Order: sequence, then structure tokens, then C-alpha cells
Amino acid sequence: CVDTCHKLSHAGATYTETMSENQDSAAKRQRHERIGESFLKRTRAFGKLILFGEHFVVYKVPALVGAVSAYTDCEVEFLEQANGDGDLQIIDNRPAVPNYKVKKAEEGKEAIGLVLKHFGLDPKESPMKLTFGGDLCAVSGIGASAAQVVSLSRALSLALPKGMTEEEINAA
Repeated sequence: CVDTCHKLSHAGATYTETMSENQDSAAKRQRHERIGESFLKRTRAFGKLILFGEHFVVYKVPALVGAVSAYTDCEVEFLEQANGDGDLQIIDNRPAVPNYKVKKAEEGKEAIGLVLKHFGLDPKESPMKLTFGGDLCAVSGIGASAAQVVSLSRALSLALPKGMTEEEINAA
């Protein structure tokens, strides 16, 4: 009985240690998820609706604009080397109307390229993966394209780190 009780007690201690390690691992994962969520919140760019004078803004004339609470966020990952997908991987997890992302793909890549150029980044020299998310639906008229590049600018400002002001981010 003494040997059996000792083994059970020992097994119980091992089980308790394992549970504690698993709880620590779960707490660590939750902490990392919170940090990641906090980071993504700082890369958010919100949508907009121009209620009156949509083309006015092109000529720097006032327009009536409404804010949208939906947003796009961006995560930037610098890769050690390019993989089979090329030097610049773009993952777009934003919701979208059918075929919008396909129709706007070239414009989107060009806009992303301009932001990367503004930051002095060349994906051929520094391969990267960009992951866009959020709940702003990719559709014309809601500022989805602008939100995408602003969220990219914010993410790059944090990742490099540049510590850019809102004015500098908007200029990017």
C-alpha cells in the first residue's frame, strides 16, 4: 500500500505540475494575443463616407464627411528570405463585395508599392508579408483603399520603428 500510495501521490504531483505548466502556457498565449490585439488596434484606419461634395476634396474644397466605425488593420512581418510566393506577400482578409478585390488588385498593389517606397523599403532587399484584416468591407465609396494604405503606414511606423505623427502617416 505504501508503494501504491506513493506512486499515486507522485502521479498526482506530476499531474498538478503539468496542469500548472499548461495554465502558464495558456496565460502566456492569452498575453501574446492581447499584445497582438493592442498592436493591431494601433494600426487601425477607419472608413469614411463623403455625404456631399465627393469630388470637391480633389480640389481641396470643403465637403461634408461622415466617419465610419469599421476599420482596416495591418500586420507587417519581415521575412528572412522570400518564399515561393515572391518577395512581397499580401494577405487580404478584409470582407469584400464580390470581385472587388480582383478588380482593384493592381491599384492596391500600386498603392502599397508607393507606401513602401515612401518608407524606403524594397521587398526584393527585405522580403515581407502584409496581412490586412478588420471589419471595413472592401467596397467603393467607403474609403477602403485609403484605409488599407493608412493602416499599412501605421504598421510600418510601428514595426521599423519610426514613431511617425498622424500628419506624417497621412502624407505616406
